Amino acid sequence: MTPRNLFQSDGIMVVYKPVDMTSFDVVRQVKQWLKPKKIGHGGTLDPFAEGLLILLINRGTKIADQFLDEDKTYEFTVIFGYETDTLDRTGKIVHHCSGCHIERATIEEILPKFIGEISQRVPAYAAARFQGERMYKLARRGILVEQLLKRVIVHELEIIDYRWPRVTFKARCSKGTYVRQLGADIARAVGCFGTLEHLIRIQSGPFSINDAWSLEEIKKAINAGQVEKLIIPLVDALSHLPAISANEEEIGRLKYGHIQSSLKQKAEDLTIADSTPVRILNSSQDTLLALWWPSQGETKRRQLKLLI
Repeated sequence: MTPRNLFQSDGIMVVYKPVDMTSFDVVRQVKQWLKPKKIGHGGTLDPFAEGLLILLINRGTKIADQFLDEDKTYEFTVIFGYETDTLDRTGKIVHHCSGCHIERATIEEILPKFIGEISQRVPAYAAARFQGERMYKLARRGILVEQLLKRVIVHELEIIDYRWPRVTFKARCSKGTYVRQLGADIARAVGCFGTLEHLIRIQSGPFSINDAWSLEEIKKAINAGQVEKLIIPLVDALSHLPAISANEEEIGRLKYGHIQSSLKQKAEDLTIADSTPVRILNSSQDTLLALWWPSQGETKRRQLKLLI
């Protein structure tokens, strides 16, 4: 296949990942249909989970970190009474408590301890690496890593449905939060065991599940030659970030990685957090040229990410 036969547009596509597909399965399927030059995703969902998955198309792969770093919102159902080795419904039962009945008010009372910055155990069946190997591969061989902890932030956590022994929660949390572990920890905090029965991602950064296209809709649009309507251009995909415009001279220097003082002056007129990049757009503001972290200083690596 010659390069001109490949899908050329850059951007992102918001997809609804169904249950029992891996995130890579979704990427592979869309790649087969769309035939882009490059494709990736902005945050893995477990196979048993469903919901919002952001696909990165062509130059969109260069801004993967912007979506990986965003807060995510989930709805998840914990079934109380037992715990599996994977902490979800796909695993084998390893702990069981019979006859327990926890009132909704009791669970709500302990939720504040899980809100804010917390230390969370990394589940044994996680994709994280330990001594160079995926933890779930170690676990399948009977090697369980128990001491690995990480700091995460749970911004919001509430019960949205209570039908004992099933309780459904909604949580907005930082990247890398293990919702399976959160569900198990909540159950243990009220003197019981619990396992994640259902998990759906409903929000990732500024994008909602209402923005997501099903695989069937994507295939139909591609076959009809109307897939462009499903692609969000890079300039719009990061519209929540502050922006400045560059003229022709500034763009010419920008292509060589140089930020002119005139662009720096434009950035000084904005209120920018230390970790927030600025979008550099063309004069008509319809093309994203680069992401720039002005607060990181000239000596910092990855201060400028070119998209042209």
